[in-house]
Parts: sequence; structure tokens; C-alpha cells
Amino acid sequence: MKPFLLIALLLFPLAAQAYDPASGCVQCHGDVEKMRALGAEALYLDPAQVDREVNMKGEPTCVDCHLGDATALEAAAAHQGMLRPLLMVSGQGLAGEAMERGKLGLLPLLPGEKGPSALVPKPDSSMAQLAGVDKINGLHWHDRDPERFSYRPDLAQATCGKCHKKSTEEFNASGMGRLHFQRANRSFAEALPGPHNCGAWFGDNFERLAAETAVPFSAAQAAAADRNCNQCHPGCNDCHFKPFKGEGRHLFGQPEPVSCYGGQRGVICHAGPMERRRGAGFIREDYAYPGSLYAGAHREAGLNCLDCHSLRRHDPGSTASPQARASCRLCHADIVAAVESSEHAQVDCASCHIDEVGGYQFTFWGPGAWAGVETPYAKHAGYFGIRDWPTLIRNPEGRWLPYKPYPMAVLNQKHGLEPTGVVFRAIPSRQIEAQPAIGEVEGFTVARTATETNDAFIITGTRSELPGDGKTILWIQMDKISHALGYGRDCEGCHASHAQKAFSTFRYGDTRNVSEPFTGSYQIVADEKGLRFENLKYGDIKVREGRRVEDFAPFVVFPEAWNVEGMDLSLPFDEQKYQSAQQGLEALLATLKVRREAAVGDAELLKKLAKVEAVAYHNLAAAQALLAPEKPTIRLLDPN
Repeated sequence: MKPFLLIALLLFPLAAQAYDPASGCVQCHGDVEKMRALGAEALYLDPAQVDREVNMKGEPTCVDCHLGDATALEAAAAHQGMLRPLLMVSGQGLAGEAMERGKLGLLPLLPGEKGPSALVPKPDSSMAQLAGVDKINGLHWHDRDPERFSYRPDLAQATCGKCHKKSTEEFNASGMGRLHFQRANRSFAEALPGPHNCGAWFGDNFERLAAETAVPFSAAQAAAADRNCNQCHPGCNDCHFKPFKGEGRHLFGQPEPVSCYGGQRGVICHAGPMERRRGAGFIREDYAYPGSLYAGAHREAGLNCLDCHSLRRHDPGSTASPQARASCRLCHADIVAAVESSEHAQVDCASCHIDEVGGYQFTFWGPGAWAGVETPYAKHAGYFGIRDWPTLIRNPEGRWLPYKPYPMAVLNQKHGLEPTGVVFRAIPSRQIEAQPAIGEVEGFTVARTATETNDAFIITGTRSELPGDGKTILWIQMDKISHALGYGRDCEGCHASHAQKAFSTFRYGDTRNVSEPFTGSYQIVADEKGLRFENLKYGDIKVREGRRVEDFAPFVVFPEAWNVEGMDLSLPFDEQKYQSAQQGLEALLATLKVRREAAVGDAELLKKLAKVEAVAYHNLAAAQALLAPEKPTIRLLDPN
């Protein structure tokens, strides 16, 4: 070695490394031979590579994020108090509970394939059998509570908060960090915010739910449901940790669509409500039900969730937030201006630009197996299918928005609810108590206006025909849909008839309840008489032994129970005025065709004519005004 190089290495031993080579973490996990000898080669980490991925010049250290003791060289002492990833498992005596992955083999947490669950470990079958595990339901990061799977704000503050104090405090006080809206759903039998597809919040409301349930409902059953629900809701790592990119196990950064969809650890986070419940998610692809649905123009263009949903104090806003809607102007200023000055000013962009909707076509809360236990509150939601058109509903502010209305029910209730019209999901002000067991220091107040999300529901009544002494509350879930935008529906889609009609097909194949899948369909009609689900058809339902068809498919008992009358859900328009506008549009399009043929080779003019055509579909008068200055001597052509 040349003398000057040796001197440089002696004088500047840390120039090429920011990690601490004396750390017990580095001495063990940075030694591949030692890890191999211990049978834990999957836990070998190149410390220099970790530094490059973290990209914070040696800060934080291993124990700043993982806790434990970096001064110890013996495994038990070094790992004392250390945080680990958790697997949610079900099986013999395991009701959706936490298990360290070491019990199933130390498999590296790196994606080996594409898909929603690519990061979920696939253990050796013999090890899974030995551990009593039938199924791994998901993988969750270090900032989760191992008893409840809920995000732990105190763990985040003790780890992420060391370097990101302000951001961690903001997240801990945000709607996502506290789950404040979800936790406000205290009961199935409450007029507001009303019964919900996601159910009541089991974690904070066991005593109330047990008192309202007409059959025995135990704390263990509620705890299993609580764990299952909590896994869908995020902590810091869920959004910012990116092992799914395949570029390392310590890669962090800003959220991106896959982050928002669970980061390839199952269909969790926004993948659930967007792809399954609403049926019109941003990514779709393998996350959608079914996966053949068109992902939308924004996804094709490479947009990120945060391009429209900018974070303010770690709050991305709701599905109806003004900042999300205003983001359309960033790319479509001319079109937005045209719509706002037209007769469609109160029609939301998504009302015309979303067609097929997927996900749930029914959901029922009734007896069955859920979250690894038998419970009166199993969520029977596996009626996945396609709706060919959303139904348009006017919100309290007068805006026409797209919805996916579908039948729902909850069984075994002591109390019922009276029928309603369309109700928008406001949350009356209520106090949520702190949960010290998961590191919460103080409670908080929750309230939400009727148009904060624009989600709605209709209570269709309470029935008592099902077996047992309990009541069945029936409602129509009406989730606003916002994503998978593409080419707009043609004008006839709304103006061919005042009645709105859509068609749903579905397939149900939950093997816990049926031995073979069955398919079906129904038509949705919204008109001046009300809302109806007509022509319900379904195949032979082969019920598994020990199950009852009415528990997961109560439509076989009362198929008409979700039809409501006495409300006008038709589309109002003047037929003569519409026909006149159509004639004007056809004339303008014919004129544009002639102009384009004459403008071949003139790129600038062709661009202007394309803009006129785009505006014309949204505001005919505005398009005519744009076209007139080009050649005022040319009159619009008569298509006849």
C-alpha cells in the first residue's frame, strides 16, 4: 500500500463509513459468516449499504430506530426491548394474533414478485404446522402494538420522533394517526353517523356493542375484530418505509401509490376502502376486484396520490376535500373553467368520467368466522363484481356526485332503526377516550360535517324474519367514488332518460360459508319513485355444513327489503333544451372536422382546434366563442 494512502486511511478512518463499527449491531449483523453460522444469514446487513439507504450520515443509529442495546454482544441482551416486524397469523388457537417471524423461519423481507402480498413471508409448511399457523394474514412494521395491531404513538415518538419530532407529533394528532373518524362509529344502531360497511369500532366500544347484541358477544371476539380492523390503519413506516421497491431493506422516502395501498403487505390501508368498498381505486390492477378494471388516465399518466392529495400537517384531507377537487385545475384549467361557467357547473368531474365500478356488491354483518374466531359479527363482504355505471346523487350543497349504492345488513341486534331518505354521514360532536395501553396520552373530540366526505346511506328498515330473537337492520351503503377517471360518458348516458339504471354482476366464493362459488346479478334503478334493486338472480348456493344461508346472504329471505320509495333520484333536465344543445354540438364538431382537414401541417392551429373540441363537450357556448375568432366568416355547418 502506498504511504500516502495508508496515512489517509489512518487519519480519516470514518471518511468512507458513517456507521459505528464498534456497535454490537454492526459487529454481528454486519458479519455474514457469523450470521451464517448462527443460521440467520437472512439477517445479515451490509452496514455501508444500510447507511446509503437511510441517507442520514450515520444518524440515526440502529438502536435509535430498533431500540435494543448496541453495547451488548450477546443476542438476548442486545435484543432486549428491541422492536420487530409482526406477522398476523391465524390457526390453532390463533385468532389473528401477532407472531414474530423467527418462529416461522428467518426469511428476508424483500419482494420476490409483484402483487399486493409480495412482502408477506411464505414459510416452510413444516414450520408453520409446528407453530400452529394455518394462514399468515399480513405483515406489520415495528410501530404496532403486538396485542392490538394498532399504531403506537409512543413507539413512534421514541424512534421516528428522535429525528422527526415535529412530523411525528403532527401525525400523532392527525386523523390517520388517531383514527378519529373510524373510532366515532360507536354502534350499528345509531342514527348518525349511521351503520357503516366497516362496522362499529370494536376497540373502544365493547361494552356498548355487547349490550346492543341479541346473542352472546365476548371480549375475546371483540378483541379479534379489533385486531383485524387495526391492521388496515397506518403508522409512520406504513407510508415512508419502502422495501417493496426491491432496492434495500432500509429505504425510506415520500409516500407513493404502492405505499398508500399497504406496500405489498396485503390489501390494507387505502386498498381496502378504495378498491373493495368503493370499487374505484387509484391503482386497481392486482388490488382491484376484479383485476380487469381500467386503472384510469391519471394512473396511466404516472401521477402520484400526493399530486392531488397534498399533505397539510400529515392530513391528506378527505375524499371530498376542496384541495383535492381544486387540483383538477393544475392540469385541466381550461376544462374546469368551461364547466364552471356551464349548466353543468354543479356536476362533479367524476360523475361523468368514471364508468365501471368494482368491489363489494353486497355486504352483511352476521354470524360466521372472521378474524380467526366464530363471532356474531363476521363481515360477509366477498360479493365482488362490476357495476357498469355509478348512480348520481345531489349532495346537500347541490353538487351531483357519483355513488355505488349496494345492499347491507347487520344481524342479531336488540334495537332497530327507522327508514330514512338519503342521509349524508355527518358525525355529531363526541369525545373519544384515550387508550393508554397503546400509548395514547389524551383523548380528543371528533365531529364531521355532512359534506366532509359526501358518503351517504339510506336506512330501509328493521326486519325480524331471520332465525333467532334478534333484529336485522337493513341499509343501502352509498359510498362516493372518486378515482379511476377516464373518458367521459357520452351525453346520452345521463340524458337518454330521467331514470338512472345500472347493472351489477357478482361472484361469491368465501369457502368458509360455501363449498362452491356462485354468481349473480341485479339491476339498480334510481328514478322519481325512489331506489330499487330489481331482477336479482343468483346461482345454486351450496352452504357448508354448520352455516346458514341467511347469515351471509339474507337476500334469499327478503330480496325486496332494500327497495325504497318516496324520494326523487331522477336526473332533471329539459328535453327540448338538451336536443337543441346536441344539435349545436354536432354542428360544431362537423365544423371542427372541416377546419382540421384544412389545417393539416399547421401544428399550432391543430392544437387550438383540439382544445376547442375538448371544451365543447363541457361547455358548447365557450367552445363556440373560442372558435369564432379563428375565421369569423365561416359559419357552423348544419349536420343535416
